[in-house]
Amino acid sequence: MKLRTVFAVTALALAAPSWAHDLSADIAKFNAVAATKKLDSEAALAAKLAFERAQAEMEQSDVKMVLRIRSMTNAGLRALGEQPALLTSEYKRFEAALANPKTNDPVKVAAARETFARLSADMKVYADLENMAVDQMKQALRLIETAPAP
Repeated sequence: MKLRTVFAVTALALAAPSWAHDLSADIAKFNAVAATKKLDSEAALAAKLAFERAQAEMEQSDVKMVLRIRSMTNAGLRALGEQPALLTSEYKRFEAALANPKTNDPVKVAAARETFARLSADMKVYADLENMAVDQMKQALRLIETAPAP
């Protein structure tokens, strides 16, 4: 019974929206399946570990990478004479600003191109981290489904 309480508290804590990938459907499915399983079984414990790891990695990578990406994007936009935008459109605006900069200063344009190159690499890493966390969540769901019933 105590482990079910932990699952319920964890579900509430993890129900906070994710920055990039919404795992709420996965969390709900995990908890629904877990409610029908023997929670102290080896498979259920392994599933819970994978579940927690996926959620923690997603949250950590979201915060770290979003802040880094936003900082680089804003710095590049400012260097090109642009005002920063919302995160969802900043990358595309930055790319467009590079194609047609408002400044003629070659040093600023070169710095912005370097920033964009770093940003592009970080965006790929961020996408990979997100995909890995999603895969781990799927693994946790598969594991909890194999756990024995009580």
